[in-house]
Amino acid sequence: MKDIVFYRELKILINGVRSYGIEHCSYKNMASLMADSDKRKDFTVQVHKGFFIAQKNAIFLLRKILKEQKLLNVDLKQARREKNKDKIHEIDDLIKKAKYQEMVVRKSMDSIAWQLFNYDITVMRRLYYGQELIDITDSNLDSELYYIDEYVKENPEGFVLISDLTSFIQVGDIVTFTPQKGLQIGELKAGKTNYEMFQIIENIVKENCPNYLISELNKLDKKKKEQLSRDIRQIDRSIKTCKTINEGKGIDLFTGLSVTIDKDEIPLGTFDHTVNELLEKCTKKGHAISVIEGCLLIGVYETEKFPSIAFEAWAKGLGINMPIVDFRQTMFDPLGYPIFLQPFKEDYILDIIQGKKVVKMTIDINAWMRTFENDRIKWRWLSEKETARINSKFKGKSGIFSLEKKGIEIENENGVKQYIGEGVFSRIFTGFNTPSSIKKLLIAIMEKGESELYNEK
Repeated sequence: MKDIVFYRELKILINGVRSYGIEHCSYKNMASLMADSDKRKDFTVQVHKGFFIAQKNAIFLLRKILKEQKLLNVDLKQARREKNKDKIHEIDDLIKKAKYQEMVVRKSMDSIAWQLFNYDITVMRRLYYGQELIDITDSNLDSELYYIDEYVKENPEGFVLISDLTSFIQVGDIVTFTPQKGLQIGELKAGKTNYEMFQIIENIVKENCPNYLISELNKLDKKKKEQLSRDIRQIDRSIKTCKTINEGKGIDLFTGLSVTIDKDEIPLGTFDHTVNELLEKCTKKGHAISVIEGCLLIGVYETEKFPSIAFEAWAKGLGINMPIVDFRQTMFDPLGYPIFLQPFKEDYILDIIQGKKVVKMTIDINAWMRTFENDRIKWRWLSEKETARINSKFKGKSGIFSLEKKGIEIENENGVKQYIGEGVFSRIFTGFNTPSSIKKLLIAIMEKGESELYNEK
């Protein structure tokens, strides 16, 4: 999609997600708003109207972008057959650009989900299990859209989020919310065959008889048996996920490991105000840098005024060998904190997404880990073999954090050990949580006696 069209439509997404409700609510005093049920109801309705506008726009954009990706992939195959290197390079760049646009749109829908789930990452992790993203041009959205229309008629304060539009909700077809009922995850019976399979499942549960199950299976052809199997797995995932969320314990669908959801909220400090200040300074000077807590480097660059490659030179000069994170990369992190929820001006969010302003970060990992020693926490780099053994438990998915194939183990005075997970750095580089607050979180988990962190936090 052409940049001028994409970013024009993106402004609608940003407004719907961030500010539509406030702009269309006649009550501007938030204190009085929360104290008056009628005013609060009106505000909720307006916020959800904004969400619906953003969701409708996201469907339009995703359909257009995904169709473009398919056409580009066809062109790429032809260019490869012709061995046209220049054409291959050109098309590759266009595919990467289209994929980036797709993830930006999905991240806008993630930002709605984060608000619905009250920013609780420990719960949201239960909804992700590493599947490929759904191509909505091949899926039937008609049932979801029809359901939304009917749901809002009965629940004018409610909102329905279509799961396939997000980058991480892979349990259930929809997420519904009303102030009265709270959050619910639902499966929809789309299509005649699917409806038939759901009816069979309901009857099997009702009859609770093995002979009845065998009898029903014998009536189905191979295609319908496969459909029934998929529907059963889908329902099973939803049940297990809801059970884990509600009871606080269960199995993580992504890793297959046992998990515990800690409901004791630990407040985490952020450095988003520092990033905001750097964005302001960058607008005036063309660049701005800062060091957070002596170990986290951050630089903001106006690309037309100052080359962002200066950040790499800065990190290299300090002997830091951790990867450099361009904030735009966070669009590809399914569970990363969405940029749309950051307390930045909307113009700055657009500038970052477009690459007009580049935010780069890295951390001096050894300097950060040495701060653990002040809290009587021992730490060490694992060997390559130890790291590989731990990661083998993750069903081939990404495991614990590693640098040059080596992970990090920490241990408190009671002998409780943890391994630093990738999720730790996701919190730092997407949610702008301070290194000291992440350390506080890790120590608190260890004090509760949990033996392994992995990617849970």
